[in-house]
Amino acid sequence: MDLEILREVVKELENGRNVALAILTETKGSAPGKDNSTMAVFENGKTFGTIGGGPIEYDLTKKALKALKEDKEKSFDYTLNEKQEVKMLCGGQNKGYIKIFRVNPRLLIFGAGHVGQKLARIATKTGFNVVVIDQREDFKNKKDLEDIDQFVLKKPKEFSENFDFNKNTYILIATPDYDEEVLENVIDKDYKFLGMIGSKRKVKRVFDNLREKGVDKKLLDKVHAPVGYPIDDGSVEEIAISIISQIISIKNNKEINK
Repeated sequence: MDLEILREVVKELENGRNVALAILTETKGSAPGKDNSTMAVFENGKTFGTIGGGPIEYDLTKKALKALKEDKEKSFDYTLNEKQEVKMLCGGQNKGYIKIFRVNPRLLIFGAGHVGQKLARIATKTGFNVVVIDQREDFKNKKDLEDIDQFVLKKPKEFSENFDFNKNTYILIATPDYDEEVLENVIDKDYKFLGMIGSKRKVKRVFDNLREKGVDKKLLDKVHAPVGYPIDDGSVEEIAISIISQIISIKNNKEINK
């Protein structure tokens, strides 16, 4: 396998995005490409490497993008004649598979208070790369934050303008007093999950304020607020568990109706 392709795959994974790798395992006849040819396909549709070009490569790129969207690896088998899906007259055959390289999901926690700390500790144990964003430097060394990837001392707007949001991003808002500011700055970003802690009364007030500022109702409808499944006893630890339970269910496409 081409080392340059692997470097591009690793670079994309480090940026928090999954990658599909199409690999030719068998070629017969006058089919394009050769055994072990590889092509990386990125979520934005760009490719790196080649499996021989032509209609097969075009069709395989579409299949790889679908595999990324469905998060499902699959095999492929092209028999090349005018009667098949890809109409080519060379009479050869290409076989192979599409492998998905997956990154750990990233959980952004805005607010390093009690709930944020407990959630961070649990999330690091369940496969999330955790970034905590807070403006209070003295919270940086809290025990529950020992295993997180990063503690960021930035205001919501500054952070949001410089962070690479994507479909592997999960967001929890639990600040002391500026949840609305955070929500306003992240609500139009790309993400898999966006939740905000708080009572129904507080959520309504925040949503009403943002609607008055022109935020689209469709964006607000995507926000999980109040966040978490109604299973906790009100303690900080159980609130954190209720939130991570909802996040995990959405990550695994097994969301439970409240």
